[in-house]
Amino acid sequence: MNRRSRLAILAATSVVLAVPSTARAAPKLFAKVGPGFDISLRTATGAKVTKLKAGTYTIVVTDRSGDDAHNFHLRGPGVNKATSVPFVGRRVWTVTFRRNATYRFVCDPHELVMHGSFRTR
Repeated sequence: MNRRSRLAILAATSVVLAVPSTARAAPKLFAKVGPGFDISLRTATGAKVTKLKAGTYTIVVTDRSGDDAHNFHLRGPGVNKATSVPFVGRRVWTVTFRRNATYRFVCDPHELVMHGSFRTR
């Protein structure tokens, strides 16, 4: 192999290696339950989630319920994730929300007063 051929192969290889990755991190949402009878789902900017674009999200769940016996349960098409009632701490979930769907989050023992929902587009 001559020098020109080796340079051409080297140049082609470096071009392939220099191509940036198009993969992006999933947007984060923040779920919180407790203390007391508070339950929420918010964006990274702190806005209450009422509508979301369909797709994959990372949800950081913080359960601060202590002795209040709460959990955080998220359900809807293709999603059914929950912390246990005695759990206190932090969990990270990756979920994919479908288009034109409604998702609900509740505290299972107190579903009548601790609940919320949002739609996807």
